[in-house]
Amino acid sequence: MFKINKHIRLVELFAGIGSQSKALHNIGADYEAYKVVEFDQPAIDSYNAIHGTEFPTMDITKITGEDLEIVDTDEYCYILTYSFPCQDLSDAGLKAGMSKGTDTRSGLLWEVERLLNECSELPQVLMMENVPQVHDKKNMADFIKWQDFLESKGYTNK
Repeated sequence: MFKINKHIRLVELFAGIGSQSKALHNIGADYEAYKVVEFDQPAIDSYNAIHGTEFPTMDITKITGEDLEIVDTDEYCYILTYSFPCQDLSDAGLKAGMSKGTDTRSGLLWEVERLLNECSELPQVLMMENVPQVHDKKNMADFIKWQDFLESKGYTNK
């Protein structure tokens, strides 16, 4: 069992209004909203209003792994969340998939791969949130590629 016994620095990619931060707050976790990557102005405005922060908009395609500033992992536990766009996966959406190298919104998942490859220190915990179709028959091959990538970086998938 993995236990967190250090101060948490939360890095939220595709942050939206910050539901992951709110969840940590609601359970009384010892954490800080450390980095937020969200390109939608109304979403980041809502995030800042809800959490009392002043994060700017950030486009995931225009930042580097070093911009996440994951440092001193012996002192902090970094949790990186990534709730990448679901519009191309969900039943209500276009069902265009999330394949690497495609121009789909759900294909932005692979920007997380790029960022992790660019980090000199990796976050200890990753948490992906998305719709159930992320691992349905049409998307399973890409989902398995994603899991294989994570395992190659030393992560365990659950």
